[in-house]
Amino acid sequence: MKVVAHRGASFYAPENTFAAFFLAVSQGADGIEMDVHITKDGEVVVIHDKTTERVGDRYFEVSEISWNELKKVDVGSYFGKEFKGEKIPLLKDVIRKFKNVELYVEIKSGMETVEPVVSLLRKVNGENIILFSFNYDLVKEIKKRLKDVRVLFIAEYGYNVSEDSFVYDYLIELVKSAGLDGISTCSSLSHGRKLSEKLNNEDFIWNVWTVDNPYLAVQFKKLGVSSLTTNRPDWILSHVR
Repeated sequence: MKVVAHRGASFYAPENTFAAFFLAVSQGADGIEMDVHITKDGEVVVIHDKTTERVGDRYFEVSEISWNELKKVDVGSYFGKEFKGEKIPLLKDVIRKFKNVELYVEIKSGMETVEPVVSLLRKVNGENIILFSFNYDLVKEIKKRLKDVRVLFIAEYGYNVSEDSFVYDYLIELVKSAGLDGISTCSSLSHGRKLSEKLNNEDFIWNVWTVDNPYLAVQFKKLGVSSLTTNRPDWILSHVR
């Protein structure tokens, strides 16, 4: 089971920054998870929220501002003075700097994200990249256009899929019908046990998020999860390796 750093090693450093990403690699993470939005001028930027309010030193709506302005925002100081000056990364720069680490890229924006992401990934080697989203139509469209890139559907029970007993077969059918490479699910152990029974005969990537509890991590490893996302890669690795 691979251990993936959620927004980088975000327990120790400001999320979705190079500081968090480099720390995750130094802690032994097999992959880095990050979130992307699109700026007004079409740049793919790494940030979780649609605004800078929570992590930035000034307020902007990402989709309403140019990259030239957004790159000035300090997204480190909120976490600690030692991170003052950390900036929002461009996805293309992250890809360039982390060629030997799996990059799990969650697309947070809507269908308007498809063209910029597809255009970017056609210019790079996408072997180490996994794209995923809660938006089924979006991942379906991206997989159609980027057949060589791994694409997952994110499912959260009670949010974008139901919690009834038929949901597991339904999820598998969704993945198959769109030609996707797998699924990413929340860290419900009860749901995980039921889903694992259905996935025994499927060649799917199965990612689980977000797990900082060592007991849960060990249980998901026993269920055959492909990768597990955590804010504390060093802590989880010390219990599952």
